[in-house]
Amino acid sequence: MDVNIWMIIGFLLAAYSVVANDSLQTLGTYISSNKKRTPKVVQMLFICSVTIVVLMLGWFINGGEPAWGRLEKFPIPENFTWVYIIPPIAVLGLTAWGAPVSTSFLVLSAFVPKNIPKLLESSLSGYFLAFCLGLAAWGLGMWLLERWVFRRTQEGKDFNRVWYGLQWFSTGFLWSMWMVQDLANIFVFLPRELGLFPMLVCTAILCIGLCVLVAIGGGPIQGVLRSKTNTADLRSATVIDFMFGLCLLYKAFLSTFPLSTTWVFLGLLGGREIALRIKEQEFEYVFTNRSGGSLGKIIGSDLWKAFIGVIVSLVIALGLQPLIAWTGG
Repeated sequence: MDVNIWMIIGFLLAAYSVVANDSLQTLGTYISSNKKRTPKVVQMLFICSVTIVVLMLGWFINGGEPAWGRLEKFPIPENFTWVYIIPPIAVLGLTAWGAPVSTSFLVLSAFVPKNIPKLLESSLSGYFLAFCLGLAAWGLGMWLLERWVFRRTQEGKDFNRVWYGLQWFSTGFLWSMWMVQDLANIFVFLPRELGLFPMLVCTAILCIGLCVLVAIGGGPIQGVLRSKTNTADLRSATVIDFMFGLCLLYKAFLSTFPLSTTWVFLGLLGGREIALRIKEQEFEYVFTNRSGGSLGKIIGSDLWKAFIGVIVSLVIALGLQPLIAWTGG
C-alpha cells in the first residue's frame, strides 16, 4: 500500500518515544554503569551494530516484514489518518513524567482495540514470570553477589575487567530480545512489508535516535533504576540484563503476540528487591539501597506509574475509536 505523510510522522514519533521510554529498561543499566568508563562513541557503535544486525536479520527471515512477525494480528488501517499519531505523542508526555508506560498498550491497542484483553493477559503473565524469577534467583543465591558488590563498592575497590566483556554480552543479548518483542510498536505505522531501501532508511533513523539517547545519558525513566540496589554497578547490571533477556526469550518462544516489556522489567526488579530486603534481615548491616525509601514506596511507586500508564493507554485507545470512525480510518 502507499505510504502517506501521517504514517511517516507516526513512525518517527513512535521511533523516538518508544526508544526514549522502553529502551531505557534494556539499555538503562548499560548506560548507567558505563557512564564514566566507556566513551559514548564506543557505546553508540556497539548499540547501533546490534540494532542493524537484528533489524536486517528479522527483515530477511520474515520476507520483508520488519517486526519479527508480531504484527500479524494488527493489520494496518485502510485509511491511515492523523488520529493514529496521538498514541506516540501520549507516550512522549508520559515519558517526560517519568512513567515506565507500556508502549504496547498505548500504541498497539489503538489500532485493534479487540486485542486489548490478550495484550493484558500476555503482559501480566510476563510480569509474574519475571517477578518469580527475580524472587527465586536473588533469594536463593544471587543475594550473595549483591552483598559482595555493595561492600566492595563501599570500600572503593575496583572489579575484574572480565566483567566488561560479560556486561557487553548480556546487554547485546537483552537488546536483541527487546527488539524482537517491541519493534512492533514502531513498525505498526508502516506497511507490513518493506523493500530494502525503506528498511535501510528506517534502520538509520532508529540508530540516530539511539545515539541521541546515549549522548544525553538516558532520561526520566532512569529514576526507576536509580532507586534499586546496585543497578549502577557493572556487575549487578550484567546479571539484571541477562535475566531480563532470558524472560523475553522465553516469552518469544511461547508466542509471537506482543507483550509489555515494561511489566516484565518491573516484575524482575520488584522480585529482586524484595528478595534482597528479606535476606538483609539476617545480617546486622544494610547492603541494599535505602535512598529511594521503603520497599513498599519503591515498588509501589513503579507499579502506580505503570498502572496510570495502562489506564491512560486504555482511555486513549477506546477514546480514539469515535475519531477514527469520523475520519474514516
